[in-house]
This record gives sequence, structure tokens and C-alpha cells, in this order.
Amino acid sequence: MITYKERLNKITTLIFDIDGVLTNGDITFLKDEVVRTLNSRDGYAIQLAVKMGFSIFIITGGNSEIIKKSLLGLGVKEVHLSSFNKLNVIE
Repeated sequence: MITYKERLNKITTLIFDIDGVLTNGDITFLKDEVVRTLNSRDGYAIQLAVKMGFSIFIITGGNSEIIKKSLLGLGVKEVHLSSFNKLNVIE
């Protein structure tokens, strides 16, 4: 029987949402836009994971092109915006 520690070594891909995962959950409303604050430590961790060979994907219901551009700049393979059925995107 394979242990969970052995299974961890087989992980190659990490998939995240943004709200409440890469943010603290706070949302600020400025005029006609919603502003989310990403943690710089998460950005560092994403870059490190990419350097270690992990594939990183983001699936979010948000639609911020600025966040998408920033995440792609960190080495994220794909960022899917306006995705409300995340399981469909994964499949």
C-alpha cells in the first residue's frame, strides 16, 4: 500500500482560486471596479513552485485582467477568469 507521503511526491500540478486563497478575503469597491489584494508571499511561493517544476493553474470567478497578467508573469501556466463552474474548467 502506498502511503500519503509517497503520493505527495507524485503531485505535479496545483490549482487555485483567488478569492480567499491568494487573498485574505477582503474586497474593496472603487467606483466601478472591485479591488482584491494579493499577498506577496503567495507570489513568491508560486514562483518557487514553478521553479521546482510544478504546473500552476488559477480558476476564478473574478474577471481582473491585471491579476491575470500578474499571475502569468509569475509563471502560472493558465488563468481562467469568470469561471463559475470550476470543475468544468478542470475537466
